[in-house]
Order: sequence, then structure tokens, then C-alpha cells
Amino acid sequence: MKTTLIKTFKISLSILLIISLTACMSLGNLSYKQARMLKKEGFTLTEEGWTLRLPDRLLFDFDQAQIQEVRKTEIIQLSHRLQKYHLDKIKIVGHTDAIGSPEYNNKLSLKRAETVADVFLTTGFNPKNIQTIGRGSAQPLAPNDTDENRALNRRVNIIIIP
Repeated sequence: MKTTLIKTFKISLSILLIISLTACMSLGNLSYKQARMLKKEGFTLTEEGWTLRLPDRLLFDFDQAQIQEVRKTEIIQLSHRLQKYHLDKIKIVGHTDAIGSPEYNNKLSLKRAETVADVFLTTGFNPKNIQTIGRGSAQPLAPNDTDENRALNRRVNIIIIP
């Protein structure tokens, strides 16, 4: 009887520990499968949510808002994968380097975000589920003191809204 009670206690304790560890896993209000797919795509969990940073030097020519055709295919594929996992609410945030006036950079960053959003819309995303934001040069990743650093600051982030 005592042995059975000890085994039951150990099993209960193990189950409780597993449940606790699962609850502590930070998945950002997503299922394990969704989080695993996002990690595979290069998303990271940030304060804003699951975020993928798309460097503008890979998407846009300098001072342009049109996506290079070769990169459009990659965004289309990403869009299809997100929809497959029911991750169909996103925020797209555009950023620029510090070259140019703040007003110009805000407009350019918003245009870039909207251009990326247009690709998602053509693949079936609901317009109500896409939010676009232009932040200009307000949130640099690096000082705007070299060409390389400025290139890091020119980017578009895709953030999953759970």
C-alpha cells in the first residue's frame, strides 16, 4: 500500500512539473506548432511579439519603396506559410536610416510597410488583419555613422498579432 502511494505521488508530481514547465514556455500566446514554424522562418519573440526583421537592402533599392521582384516571391511564400498556420493578423513596421528629413523618412518607411502589406493582400490576407506603421529613423538598430550601420537601420519588421 505504501509503495503504491509513493508511486502515485511521484507520478502526480511528475505530471505537475510537466504542466508547470509547459506553462512557463514563452510562446507568445501561440501554439507550439505555430511558434516552431515562426522560429524556423527566423522570427524571434520580442517585446512587441513574434517579429521577423526584413532588411531593406534585401527588399528595396536605396531611397525606394518598390520591392525587388526576386524578393517578392520569398514574401509570398512566407505569407502562404503564415496563413497555413492561421497566423493571419500582422503588423508591418517600416524603418529608415537617418539620411533625409524626419518627415521624408516617416513617409518612406510607411510606403515600404505598405508595399510589403500589398504582397500579403495579394495572397489572401484580409485587409482588416494588416496594420502598417512607418517609424522613420526613430528606432535605429545601430548608430547612423557608417554605410553598413545605416543599411542595418533600413528594414521592415513583420510582427505577428496573436
